[in-house]
Amino acid sequence: MPKLTIDGKTLEVAKGTTVLEAAQQLGVHVPRYCYHPKLSVSGNCRMCLVEVEKSPKLLTACSTEAAEGMVVHTATEKVKAARRDVLEYLLLNHPLDCPVCDQAGECGLQDYYMEHSRAKSRFPAEDKVRRQKRRPLGPHLVLDNERCILCTRCVRFCAEVTKTAELEVMERGDRSFIDLKEGRALDNGYSLNIADVCPVGAWTSRDFRFKQRVWFLKKTPTVCLGCATGCLTEVHHNEGAIYRVMPRPNAETNTWLCDAGRMVYKAVQAGDRLAKGVIKNGLIELEPALRETASRIDENHAAAAVLGSPWLSVEDNAALARLAKDALKTENFSFDFNAEQGIKDGILINKDPAPNAAGARRVKAACGGLSFGELAAKVASGAVKVLVTEARAAALLKNELKAGGARLIVFAANRSEIPQGAYATLPYANYFETPGTFVNFQGLERRTVPAVAAPEGVRPLWAMVNRLAVYSGTSLHLDSAEAALKGIL
Repeated sequence: MPKLTIDGKTLEVAKGTTVLEAAQQLGVHVPRYCYHPKLSVSGNCRMCLVEVEKSPKLLTACSTEAAEGMVVHTATEKVKAARRDVLEYLLLNHPLDCPVCDQAGECGLQDYYMEHSRAKSRFPAEDKVRRQKRRPLGPHLVLDNERCILCTRCVRFCAEVTKTAELEVMERGDRSFIDLKEGRALDNGYSLNIADVCPVGAWTSRDFRFKQRVWFLKKTPTVCLGCATGCLTEVHHNEGAIYRVMPRPNAETNTWLCDAGRMVYKAVQAGDRLAKGVIKNGLIELEPALRETASRIDENHAAAAVLGSPWLSVEDNAALARLAKDALKTENFSFDFNAEQGIKDGILINKDPAPNAAGARRVKAACGGLSFGELAAKVASGAVKVLVTEARAAALLKNELKAGGARLIVFAANRSEIPQGAYATLPYANYFETPGTFVNFQGLERRTVPAVAAPEGVRPLWAMVNRLAVYSGTSLHLDSAEAALKGIL
């Protein structure tokens, strides 16, 4: 293990560690553009130049391996002069787009210019090379070739992470630019990560473009519920509105985030968001909807059943279990979901599209109940007259419901989720609006954290279940998410 000294501080590192990585271990920041910890080393931006004693010239920290006895200086006058020269070169033909660029506020060029340069350009603005601007490429991205500094992070991402290799550097020298290969489309399912890794705003998100300045955004850590992988994410929001979802890199699950996972926030602000109950196909105020639903359940109290959902949190499934056992006093309930697990695309997307089958099984382990097949058979036979479940879980019993004719009562966040033939639908808060516990396919417990408020009057599903039980004459005492979890985790 080589021992080296960086800016007067000595440390020992593993063989193969680069100078840049060693500096990071010491808390010494070496500026960079082309370097990314999850991509191959390119070394083409030259921003990470450092001075190494006994070396005749400056070396790129990102590609130079630490060696025994190496002495590195990251802030000498020679290094500072090189950084100024690199920045001047990169800014030579860069457009004056900062006032309108979405990257403003989190731009590497802006930050490093203020820290390492502040030099006035010697190149007249009218002589700047003009390149193609505002090019929509694929369903999610816009490319501005004028802003590009040819760090090639985007090219390497497509070649190494998605292995689709849609992008390449065209032409040579000062005529070089990034473009799609002929006949290709940038729709690999992870394309928005390109906007994340781009350090200068050449690639921007079509969804986020011009919607909000980044310095106004608040950031809330949460979990992606797009599938059973359970990626850690960060919600960027302001004044009650969500503007984007970003990956929260971690060693357990994800560095990146799929495009579908980034778009799940759309349901929170969709035009079909439910804030009232639905009886048959008509909207009704929430309390009357709860009373009507409780009445229909009470009519068939002895033949009622409850089906949990792999799309619900552990808290919400636990509340449904309490509804079945303590309020309805029925044995006809199931939290048994067995879907094929595993990463189907070799990157992040899971074979199981539901985020919490493992969490539902924990409820089953604590509360018992029927297997999914046993409940399905009862529903199909007509022994179940009323079924209470979540809207997407109801689709798992679509044929059995049709055969048995049970009255369907569902919880749904959006009207588009309501299954055909549902008698009553009750709204509940989305997981961007309420805390919840989810267990991913690896068995890791993950917590959602509310970023925005739910529509007025809409409560978490466990609270809606508690109200429904009250209207049926039973108090479940579910006055908090922790109360719902009691005895489960």
